[in-house]
Amino acid sequence: MLVDFGFDLAGRTDARLWRGLTLSILQALLGVVPYLVLYFALEAVFAGRATDALAWGAAAILGVCLLLLWVVRAHAMLDNFAATYALVCDMRLRLADHLGRLPMGFFTRRRTGALADVLTGDFAIYTEVVTHTWGLVIANLALPVCIAGVLFLADWRLALLAVATIPFALLAVIWSQWLLVRAGEKLMDAKADTVGRLVEYIQGIAVLRAFGRTGAKHAALAASLARLEKQSLYTELAPAPALLMYGFTVELGFTIAAVVGAWLMTGGALSPAVYLLFLVLSLRFYKSLAELGIYLAELRFASATIARIRGYFGESAQPEPAAASLPTGCDVVFDNVSFAYEEQTVLKRVWAVMRPGTLTALVGPSGSGKSTVAHLLTRLWDVDSGAIRIGGVDVRAMAMAALQAHIGIVFQDVYLFRDSVLNNIRLGCPDADAEQVLAAAKAARAHDFIVQLPQGYETILGEGGYDLSGGQRQRLSIARALLKDAPILILDEATASVDLDNERLIQQAIAALTRGRTVIVIAHRLWTIQHADQILYFEHGRIVERGTHAELLAVENGRYRRQWQAQQQAGGWRIGGATGVRSVG
Repeated sequence: MLVDFGFDLAGRTDARLWRGLTLSILQALLGVVPYLVLYFALEAVFAGRATDALAWGAAAILGVCLLLLWVVRAHAMLDNFAATYALVCDMRLRLADHLGRLPMGFFTRRRTGALADVLTGDFAIYTEVVTHTWGLVIANLALPVCIAGVLFLADWRLALLAVATIPFALLAVIWSQWLLVRAGEKLMDAKADTVGRLVEYIQGIAVLRAFGRTGAKHAALAASLARLEKQSLYTELAPAPALLMYGFTVELGFTIAAVVGAWLMTGGALSPAVYLLFLVLSLRFYKSLAELGIYLAELRFASATIARIRGYFGESAQPEPAAASLPTGCDVVFDNVSFAYEEQTVLKRVWAVMRPGTLTALVGPSGSGKSTVAHLLTRLWDVDSGAIRIGGVDVRAMAMAALQAHIGIVFQDVYLFRDSVLNNIRLGCPDADAEQVLAAAKAARAHDFIVQLPQGYETILGEGGYDLSGGQRQRLSIARALLKDAPILILDEATASVDLDNERLIQQAIAALTRGRTVIVIAHRLWTIQHADQILYFEHGRIVERGTHAELLAVENGRYRRQWQAQQQAGGWRIGGATGVRSVG
């Protein structure tokens, strides 16, 4: 395909686009009328038939034509711009929605900055080029065709000479596009690398300062920016040889036709009126072709961008069932579940049952598969074998919206949006009124610190909630989950990164949150889950021990027992002054 506009990715058609296309063609036809008037006027002048009536008639026709041309051009531009901007906007929204339905493995393989650049930078390039050249390409394609038709009517010999070099010019256009696409792909890669490094540098600036590594990372970022600058310049210059060849080829055709036309005229085989018309039309003809070559090159560059966007659309989303089922309860069953990520086994034949009104704790060393259990339950990934059922229904047979409605999650790393406290809590239930939000905040032990903020619940939080402490962010997350009121609750290391005072408040909030629900807790601090109804100890992707706290402590030399004893022992140690580490227990 010579040019890919990508409008099909919007998922709909727009009548304005095709109306604008029709008007652009009509604009080209109207653009030929003045030249036809010129031809007949010249014929009359050279034949000695020029009169005042002829002059006034020609002027009237030109006036009407110019008025119609202005009206048609205005409506064509309005329709073309409105349609292309609307379609590109819908395309961007569809891509964002599609990304939201991809498995988590897609995101772990890519930098966040690179993905953000697709929705911003890539689309900005594509939008700028496509919206400004769609109508112009059509007009500059239709106008030469119309002019060529007039040239053939005037003198087929000169017309053949005029168009003889166009096939060679098109080869030059294809060459320029090939050069531009090759350079553009490298530019996109350089840009994605730079954006990724820039986001990483900004997000990690505190860590870099703490370890005195800002210089090293800054140097890497500077090198990436230098590569981007070099590649940007190269991309601008890459198609120059082909475009020069295109211009030379087009102008060569005009030169040959002009010389031959002069020879025919001096020999009496061509009238002066036709020759003059040919010269005037040819200049407009070749000017349109020159502009068309530039627009096609720009659109080909945009096509390289749209190819990257198509690549994201081509990523397989997690399948939705053709006929969704609804669970009849909120019990959770892992039935011989196995899962591997990038050929590395993460879970092996996991079997477990979590009943309503009970709390199941998942413990074990880091990387043992605990968090993967939560990810598979929420379908961030799908199992490789076995099944996960909620209320007797395989989660893969549930509509994603229904699955999300059944599960509430309190993450270890809480993300808050740049919005009011009220709306951040309301994320759990967008239709909740202020009183429901207030009740959830009180139950989550968050109300007291919220009312002390400058505007209380209307306080706008910084991006990520950086202006709140870890414990405060965690309590807002619990308030979200309370407001959602889902029958299944996952607590992923909810107290792992907070101090003891905040941990006490969060434990009180969690106690309110877990009543009457199927609760799954992922924990490292074993004392926080000693009252769990069942504890599953993971190691190397398998459940190697299961039971209550008392039952697992009774296992001689058991893994849970050793970890409990190690944590109890660690609790009796503290950092000493000059003497280093010493026991106080």
